[in-house]
Amino acid sequence: MVLSIAALLTIVSQNSSSATNLEQLYTSTVTLGSSLTTSLSTTQQVVNTTFTVLSTTGTNLQCELWNYNFTANVGQYVSGGYSSDNSVSFFLVQQSSFQAWLQANPCGSTTNALASQLDATGFSFGPLAIPSSGTWTVILVNSSNAKNAEGVVSIYLGAGAYTLTQPLMTTITTTIPSSVTQEQTSATGQTTFTGPTTTISGFPVVSIVLGVISGLVMTLVLRKRNRC
Repeated sequence: MVLSIAALLTIVSQNSSSATNLEQLYTSTVTLGSSLTTSLSTTQQVVNTTFTVLSTTGTNLQCELWNYNFTANVGQYVSGGYSSDNSVSFFLVQQSSFQAWLQANPCGSTTNALASQLDATGFSFGPLAIPSSGTWTVILVNSSNAKNAEGVVSIYLGAGAYTLTQPLMTTITTTIPSSVTQEQTSATGQTTFTGPTTTISGFPVVSIVLGVISGLVMTLVLRKRNRC
């Protein structure tokens, strides 16, 4: 009986193995939407110059002006901007609108501007379609009565514009528990690989077998006593 029990325990210990639960990371990419980017296919820099817009110090003027002209045609797109050490207002208008604006209110804003920015140290715009061919005027207005404004202005013309759609992506990482493949070695020395097995929590295979064997032993002892 003792030898049989020992042999049974040896076989059980050789054939049993438990699955190990591991947490594995899985990464997936999700598309949230798309963004539109408009760019000029080809560009030509038509304005690249420094500027100085005087202050109104010592005058009765409400503002001082600086302007620069360039030629553009229908079918072209304009973009650009400026940077200044002091705040100025920026307007991009047709030359005819500029002349009318000078006669009306040269220190106020103009509603005919293709691009405009009030009282800022920097501004960028475009690309914007040129609505009519002719001479266009860049206007800078300094309303300060204490400081001159100095900086640089750049204007670009493009032969055409295109819109590029780009997807907005995000990466999501999730943790999923998975079981390791088990390795089982039989009494004959053969090694086989099986999938994960399920065990009852708190009751491993060896404990269950030992319980069965203990029951058999107790049964044999009781029978022997009854015979005596």
